[in-house]
Amino acid sequence: MKRLLLFLLLMVYSLTAQEKQDYSPKFTGYVRAWYQADFSTAQGQYLVKQARLNIAGAVNEYASYKFQVDFTRLGKLITTTTTVNNTQVVSSASATFSDVLLDAAGIITPFQNFDITAGQFKVPFSTDNLRADQVTDFVNRPLHTNMSPSIRDIGVMLTYKLKGSVGAEFNLGSFNGAGFNKTENDKTADLCLRGNVTPIKYLNVAANYYNGKAAGVNYNIFDFGTDYKIGSLFLDGEYVVRSASSTLLLPEINGVSYFAFAVYDININDSFIKNIIPAIRYENFDPNTSIDKDEIGRTTIGVTFQFAKLTFAHFRINYEKFDYKDGKTTNPDKLIFEIQTRF
Repeated sequence: MKRLLLFLLLMVYSLTAQEKQDYSPKFTGYVRAWYQADFSTAQGQYLVKQARLNIAGAVNEYASYKFQVDFTRLGKLITTTTTVNNTQVVSSASATFSDVLLDAAGIITPFQNFDITAGQFKVPFSTDNLRADQVTDFVNRPLHTNMSPSIRDIGVMLTYKLKGSVGAEFNLGSFNGAGFNKTENDKTADLCLRGNVTPIKYLNVAANYYNGKAAGVNYNIFDFGTDYKIGSLFLDGEYVVRSASSTLLLPEINGVSYFAFAVYDININDSFIKNIIPAIRYENFDPNTSIDKDEIGRTTIGVTFQFAKLTFAHFRINYEKFDYKDGKTTNPDKLIFEIQTRF
């Protein structure tokens, strides 16, 4: 009898332990270090592009949170100096915390597959914008970010995920429209809609819409994108069109941008290098379709080496070739070397 009771107690304890979830915060982060060669001046420089720390966790099954900072933004320091022995030295330095703050959001999950997110976070617009910087395939994001709303903003978002043979995710968000770390500047809320459907495995099709107002100008932005993975080959492309109108803008200003890229993952066995990933991207940005020869083209060719002995680390080389239709060289061609480590 005692053995039976002991067995039942052990079973209850085991089941309880299995059902208990881990709600402790999870710390992750990454550092991206660059060497950038500018071919217009034949000069180069070293950069710490990003140094980010992420904290995410849950209070219970209904409430979670996320928090992210980028310490490279501390470069916006306000300093004061004083004279010591006829030499100017820094006596104090300060930085507003909002300068480094990227994400600060609370998430409520009232029922399965439905989330309510409030705070500061990424606007649900464009598949490429929503990819984290540490998992993008190129050192720089495409030019179509110039057509998109701010990547991050302050607001609230509803998310519903549909799981099954056909997967889907739908987002509805309302934001200040002023961008991250900024308060509302026109007393109107911007609207964002996004739908992403996976009709078959490895194929995603997304449609995005954004409506906003800033400085008396009304913006309507549409974005369509698709990506598909075939074995080791990954193909991706997006098209975005933006219209801006107001009583002062005659006629309406329309801009168009698109990009397409391909990456191929070559697995290397029994080597210090785990993967070699060549990549190529072409993009075109036209800020105003009514003006001739204002388009900007850019072709990026690169290769990434992922290390087998260093988890979440890679070395990347990208060459960016610009094509300005007006003949100017506002942004010269560049060769960029990147080392990234994550934890």
